[in-house]
Amino acid sequence: MSEYDTVFSLPNVDEDPDTELGVLLMGLGPERLLAGLGVAATGTIEAADPATTTLLVDQLRHDARPDRTFADAVAAGGDRWHAARPRLTAAAPAGGTRSAALRRLWASAVDTVTAADVASGHAERVYLAACWLRREEIDRVAQATR
Repeated sequence: MSEYDTVFSLPNVDEDPDTELGVLLMGLGPERLLAGLGVAATGTIEAADPATTTLLVDQLRHDARPDRTFADAVAAGGDRWHAARPRLTAAAPAGGTRSAALRRLWASAVDTVTAADVASGHAERVYLAACWLRREEIDRVAQATR
């Protein structure tokens, strides 16, 4: 019998909450990530927190907000991505991070976003990191919004 429980394990209780949120965001589709980036980039009080930003994106997806549409948020996220992408590429470590560990990949993406100095707030930093991890897909979707 293995010393590790491969069926289910909880994250370390000392893990940074943004890391756990990042792991969850990695599973979202590229449109939702761009929409989150678009909402986070507005800099409004309600978009300052990554969890609240995620809730706002879900409201937009279900047409529950009269002031904005999901398509608008995706387009705004695409614009923000195009503006940040060159600096993220320049700040990325040579050769990239090679790991299968989600939390290690997340930490590397956050380090890249921090080094690029492109995020204006907490939610934007989290969403830029998530987009960076899925950059090929994000590039395709962002290009389609132009």
